[in-house]
Amino acid sequence: MLVETDAIILRTIKYSETSVIAHIYTEQYGKGSYLMNGVRKNHSKMALFQPMSIVHITAYRQKDPAQIHRIKDVSFVMVPTSIVSSVVKSTVALFVGEITDKVFREEEHSSEIFDFIKSFVHALEFSENDYVNLHILYLLNLTRYLGVLPLDNYNSENQVFSILRSQFVPLDSEDGLLTIEQSSLFRKILNVNDLTEKVSLTQQERQTLLSLLLLYYDVHICKTETVKSLEILKMVFE
Repeated sequence: MLVETDAIILRTIKYSETSVIAHIYTEQYGKGSYLMNGVRKNHSKMALFQPMSIVHITAYRQKDPAQIHRIKDVSFVMVPTSIVSSVVKSTVALFVGEITDKVFREEEHSSEIFDFIKSFVHALEFSENDYVNLHILYLLNLTRYLGVLPLDNYNSENQVFSILRSQFVPLDSEDGLLTIEQSSLFRKILNVNDLTEKVSLTQQERQTLLSLLLLYYDVHICKTETVKSLEILKMVFE
């Protein structure tokens, strides 16, 4: 079946001498794997397959969504000029694309999820100075769409955050607790729903929050130890 849809490139894998298989989240069909023949011979076309590029595809879809579909044509919806020209932005895009690919199954579809991912790409592309925390806010807010958003129930009785229980608990609990300092830092971002909202974080706080969020993903969503771009991300933010 020949279809057209807007889509976001999550990551690509080299296939044969000249082709790629792209893991893509589409507006109409959710996540899927798409083959693009001969694209590595064409540098202008290959630029379309940078992580987190928003594109429009015409593709032949298989009846079985788990099979590899084939792209007939692809074009930019938005040219990611600042993302590809910035080492930091392109690394953040690489990391977010890999994480997003990892947490969603084939054909898991939601227009809200597509719009959320697209809002991240727009924020990353058009932010001039406030993009260094975007991957942190993205990881947190993505949990909303995965059904495991942490609960901010902080009060005088519940002062430390439990990774296992996804909420604040009393100090004498024994359920995978963060320290008081870590809990306070985690709460600092819990109610930030807008990816473009300014959040003041030091480099050390950013590193701590990234580690805490990845631990949260490990417990509730999937193991993140195989995310290859994580080490690159850490190097860029050192």
